[in-house]
Amino acid sequence: MLFNEQGIINMDELIAQQPSFQKIMADGIVTEEELKEQSERVINLLHEAEQRFSEEEQQFIKQLFAETNVLSAIYHYHELQNLNNYGNL
Repeated sequence: MLFNEQGIINMDELIAQQPSFQKIMADGIVTEEELKEQSERVINLLHEAEQRFSEEEQQFIKQLFAETNVLSAIYHYHELQNLNNYGNL
């Protein structure tokens, strides 16, 4: 299920269930090689989507991918703001 009872995306749960995430985080260290491998995994999936889906479906996936990354970026920015605000107290 994508959403919990409050209608919030279960992104953390979704990520934690991914075998790629579990493998990368098994030792608690993210290496340059793991970053490269994950980047390649995403690129390969995007290339597969180009082959598999219509132009309209690709546009939807592109928008979904972009907006999901916007959400991630602003969430992290918000967290940094909060850390910075705590440092100014």
